[in-house]
Amino acid sequence: MRDDETRSGAALDELEARALAAWLGEDAAADGDDADAPLPGGVDAGFAERVMAAESTVLPIPVIVAVEAEPEPAPQPRGGRWSLRLGAAALTAALGGAWWFGATAPGRDAMTTTDGAAAAAGELAALDVAEPARLPIPQDLEQQIADYIGDYGHHFGPTFEFHGAILVARDGKVHYAHGFGSADKARERANTPATQFRLGMLTEQFTATAILQLRDAGMLELDDTVAQHLPGFPNGRRITIENLLDHTSGLPNYTELPSFHRWKALPHRTEEMLGRFSELPLEFQPGADFNPTNSGYFVLGAIIERVSGLSYGEYMQRYVFAPAGMTSTAFGDQYEYGTEAMGNVWNAEEQLEPPDPIDMSVFGAAGGLVSTVEDIARWDTALYRGEVLARTSVEQMLDPNRFGYGFGWLVGEAYDQRVVSFPGAIDGFNGAVMRFTDDRTLVVVLANTEVVPAGRIAQDIAMMIYGERPPPRIEYPEVQVAPGTLARYIGEYGVTDETIRVLGDSGDDSQFDPLQTVYVKQIGDRLYFDVPGHGSTWMHPMGRHRFFFKDNSGNYVTFVPRGREGAEAGAAESEQAGALVVHFADAELELQRKDG
Repeated sequence: MRDDETRSGAALDELEARALAAWLGEDAAADGDDADAPLPGGVDAGFAERVMAAESTVLPIPVIVAVEAEPEPAPQPRGGRWSLRLGAAALTAALGGAWWFGATAPGRDAMTTTDGAAAAAGELAALDVAEPARLPIPQDLEQQIADYIGDYGHHFGPTFEFHGAILVARDGKVHYAHGFGSADKARERANTPATQFRLGMLTEQFTATAILQLRDAGMLELDDTVAQHLPGFPNGRRITIENLLDHTSGLPNYTELPSFHRWKALPHRTEEMLGRFSELPLEFQPGADFNPTNSGYFVLGAIIERVSGLSYGEYMQRYVFAPAGMTSTAFGDQYEYGTEAMGNVWNAEEQLEPPDPIDMSVFGAAGGLVSTVEDIARWDTALYRGEVLARTSVEQMLDPNRFGYGFGWLVGEAYDQRVVSFPGAIDGFNGAVMRFTDDRTLVVVLANTEVVPAGRIAQDIAMMIYGERPPPRIEYPEVQVAPGTLARYIGEYGVTDETIRVLGDSGDDSQFDPLQTVYVKQIGDRLYFDVPGHGSTWMHPMGRHRFFFKDNSGNYVTFVPRGREGAEAGAAESEQAGALVVHFADAELELQRKDG
């Protein structure tokens, strides 16, 4: 220190006292005539206050956590093929026209090649710690996928063609990446592997990563209650962060509120969104049951903001996307840059149209991200390398609770290895990511329509990768019938006791409540299957007394005329249907006429 900078202990004490007084708002100079006079040593009044304010904006997080030793190997799966359960929710969804695409099943991957595939492959260096692959990637995978995707809409028409992008990688190397269909029909822009899509619930895995980063940095614990970070949150002392992560919080899903569609297009601050659902009663005691809900992950985003001092989007960009090399992933729509696909829903005429407007602030950390199949491949590699999260924390994220759900991932088994997957659906888009963690095979399918199920495509492509032939897709050809014949099917129907006995699970018959009363209606020359509260589905004629749904499921309905038994004995059949049977892949659901 130069002589002119040397201060006596008394002078330093005076400086410290004056600085502390300034920080506390008690600086004498600030109250006197000499308000602008500097502190001793040339330090301006209020200096300490400004320093403290600046310090409070710095995020003290060592986010890139040191990679620990290799975790203990996961228990060996029981092996075998897919485990797909057809629950009552699926039955109701199929009948009501909702899009359910096997979200609980392990997934499979698909993609095609483009000029960008080689470049993407070069960017993702192969890792040397994956187990040897069970089977090599088929040499004709590109042709298999082209034939498979080309079959969509063969009988159902253009609405059922696939619009999106597909990618297949193994051990960090991209083997297939291709775009299909239109990203923006009005501007004649095609989908490519670099096209951005809304991720919907695929956002959860990124939010879970951020929470685990903060835990690893010592800024929160998974057994912390919500109230510790969001004081005043109703039931916040009963719900832990882990409850939010694994969907056991009991919070009702705000996107299912009747009012949701009235305000989803409005920008919301985090506090405003919390106010939309925080005071609703819990659906069950936290930890006692499992119910996927956007509410839980939105609350996690609020916690990330409170703990880090950054907005959710800023935190994710700085500490998740940038370290993973994800240059095309962001919070919120990116339409102004011309890089994001336009979403499509289908209307009552079974034609594609834009979805209602939404503001992505409404989905927040539950579903507000956009990304590309190429960036998802970079994300996959970053997780294996421990570049965004310690490997032991990654393993914790993939450790399922008793309901088969980790943190942002469904966990299952396929082809004698663990497979973690998740679907993502949001207005106008749907997607699926599947990761086979032993041989590090990745399948990503992102679509800018809600019509063609990405989960089904991913599963079928995974079967191709592992040497199996996917089950054939069914698109029934439609036949013409005289409108006057439809009247015999119109009426009120309800599920039979025998169906409940055969298809019910664990004595819980409430899953069949939506099917206690359903209606078959005629509008013009069309027949509709109407499940109150779940929508109406156009029934297309396929032959005598049989009708199908254009829903990619292969389900169809057979009406049973009254007097059929008598007809078999020589009597005439009644014109009016007395029952209907919904035919699923491996089950039949019978509904009896209730209106006389």
